[in-house]
Amino acid sequence: MRNRHVSFPVIAVLLAAIILSGCSAVRYTATMKPAADKDLQYGPVRLTLSSFNYEKPGVKPLPPDIDRKARELFPSVFTDDLAGLPVHIDIKTTYDNTSTEVTRLLSLAFTLGVIPIPGTEEHGFIVRTSVLDSLGEPLVEKEGKFGIDAVSWASYWPWGLLPVPGHSDLPRTSLFSGYYFASNTEESYTKINDHAAACIAEIAARSLQSADRARLEAAFRDRQSRVQEITIDDRKCTGFLTMMPVARPKAGSTFKVLVYDGEPKQGAKPLHTAVVARYDDSGRWQPVKSYLRHARTLTSVSALIENNVPVRVAVRTPEPPPLEDFIDTPDLSGADRAEILRWSNSILLDAKNRSLDRLLREEGRDALLVMATRIEKSILELNEQAERSKDKAQSLVEKGEGDPAPDRELSILCRQRIEILKPMLAAVKGAAAGMQ
Repeated sequence: MRNRHVSFPVIAVLLAAIILSGCSAVRYTATMKPAADKDLQYGPVRLTLSSFNYEKPGVKPLPPDIDRKARELFPSVFTDDLAGLPVHIDIKTTYDNTSTEVTRLLSLAFTLGVIPIPGTEEHGFIVRTSVLDSLGEPLVEKEGKFGIDAVSWASYWPWGLLPVPGHSDLPRTSLFSGYYFASNTEESYTKINDHAAACIAEIAARSLQSADRARLEAAFRDRQSRVQEITIDDRKCTGFLTMMPVARPKAGSTFKVLVYDGEPKQGAKPLHTAVVARYDDSGRWQPVKSYLRHARTLTSVSALIENNVPVRVAVRTPEPPPLEDFIDTPDLSGADRAEILRWSNSILLDAKNRSLDRLLREEGRDALLVMATRIEKSILELNEQAERSKDKAQSLVEKGEGDPAPDRELSILCRQRIEILKPMLAAVKGAAAGMQ
C-alpha cells in the first residue's frame, strides 16, 4: 500500500511534465531533389567555389557545406584547387511562417493545444551563379530557384510526436520539450541547409551545360598558367597569382601572389601573401613592388604585365636593401599594424646604414630634393599617427574601456621610425645643398 501511495505522485509528475513540455513533429518537401552525378564533366575544366554573397541572414547553407556537397555530388566538375575557374554565388532567401503561426493559434484557441493542426514554413531560395575568368569577367551566368517547406504540428500531449501525414523528402524531425514546432530546432535547420547546399551545387554544376566549351577551356588554361614555381629562402615553393576577390576590376582592385608549400588548395594557409599589381583610374594594371615580411631573406615580389594583364610574378632578393622602397610609411590599417611597422623600421634602419651613402653619391640634386620631401611627409604622418595612438591609449585608461597597450606600442614604434628618418633627412638636405 505504501508503494502504491508513493507511485501516484511520481505518475502525476511525469504526466504533468509530458503535458507541460509539449511535443511536435515535422516533415519536409523540396521542389529540387539533386542527385549525385559522378560522370558529369566538361573536359579538363574544373570549378572552384570562390566567393558567396547572402542578401539576408537566417537559414542559409554556409560556404564550407556548399563546397563539400559540390565535390561530393560532382567530383569531376568541382575541385579544391584554387586554380580552378572561380565561381561566385549570390544567394537570396525568402521565409514565410504565417501558416504555422495561424495553426498554432487555432490549436490553442479551439482545442487548448490538445489537437495538433499542421502548418507550413516556407523557405525560398534564389541562386545566381557566375563562372568567372582570371580577370573577373563572367563566362557563364545562371539563375535557379527552389523551395523547401517544413510542415509541422504540435500538441501539449504525446500524440504531437506522431508523424505529420504526407510524404517527406528529408528525414523527419520530432521534438519532445517545449511547445513550439520542431521545424525551429537546430536539427531541422541543419537538414534544410544541407539540402539547400546540394541544390546550390547542382545549379552551379549544370550552369556550364550551355557554355562555349572552347572559351571555357581557354579561360581554364589561362587560370592554370598563373601557378608557377618560385624560390623563397632557397626553398622551392608554389606561387599563385590571382585577383582577390575575383571580380570585374575597378580602381584599387589588386592582384596578389599567394605562396604555398605545395599545391594551392582551399583551406591551405599560404606561407606568404603580397599585393603585386593594382588597377588604376585609367583602367591599367600597374605593377606593385611588395616585400615578403615573413621571409628570412629580404625578398621583393612584383607582377609582370603583358597586354595589360598580370601574367607572372618576378621574385628578387635585393642587396643591399633599397632605401627608397622603405621611406614611405607602410599601411597601418590592419590588425597587425604594429608587427608591420616594427618589421619595416628594422629594414629601414638597415637600409639607412648600408644604402644612404651610395644614394647621396649617385643621385642628382633634384632627385635628392624629391627624397627629402618624401621623408618630411613621412615624418608628418608618423607624428600624427603617434599622437592619435597616444591619445586613444590615454582615453582607454581614463574610461577603463579596453587594453591601451596596442595603441601605446604603435605610438612608440612611430616615434622610433621618426628617429631613424631625422638623420636621413639632414644628410639628404645637406647633400642637395652642396650641389647648388
